[in-house]
Amino acid sequence: MVHVARLLIVSDSSRFSVSKLAGELASMGNQVTQLNLDNEPFNQRLANNYDLVVFTAINPYTALSIALTVSRSINDAVGMLNSLSVVKLLKEQGIEYELVAGDEAVKRVFTKGPYYFNTAWSLGLGGFVDTVEGARSILEYRHYLKNPLSLASVLAHISNAQESKVFATVKHERYGEVLRRLNVQFAELTIVNGVIVEANPTPEVPLGSVREVAEVINSNVK
Repeated sequence: MVHVARLLIVSDSSRFSVSKLAGELASMGNQVTQLNLDNEPFNQRLANNYDLVVFTAINPYTALSIALTVSRSINDAVGMLNSLSVVKLLKEQGIEYELVAGDEAVKRVFTKGPYYFNTAWSLGLGGFVDTVEGARSILEYRHYLKNPLSLASVLAHISNAQESKVFATVKHERYGEVLRRLNVQFAELTIVNGVIVEANPTPEVPLGSVREVAEVINSNVK
């Protein structure tokens, strides 16, 4: 008897891409249910009814809080933590960095800019800074936010270039190997001069990539 995998797609959006992904996974022989957190609550009893939880089009920290409670998910909690840790991303790419949490630390390590100056946990606050005064001002602002995830920051020597967004799965020719090392099946990557500076492990899947993502998920079901 062929086992039909039961999949739960969790999002906080009613985007068409979520329904399209559900349709693709169903066409591969899976039983698929969608849960939009904007309209319905999530609880552990619900999760126990499914073989795999899939996160897409959802805040990654919301998804992480759920992933830590379920037995199997894509992306899973380890992959999410790896993705959201800017330090881990840089380390996996061989990029040197300095982690700072206060004024004196910034003054001690800041030599010649520009640096890419990001929070140690991904919050979409990264950008280039040319002077130590500028870095100290940014650090002060991040402390003012009173968000524990914004208190530590990372200085990395990356050549100044415009940011770009790349959606990638483990099949991606250039970034697939980094994703595999991070234990991430798909993510939206923020790229600066070829370096992944942030990775969102629970993005909306572009319509042109839905089939590929469904194939990646399906290969992890059995």
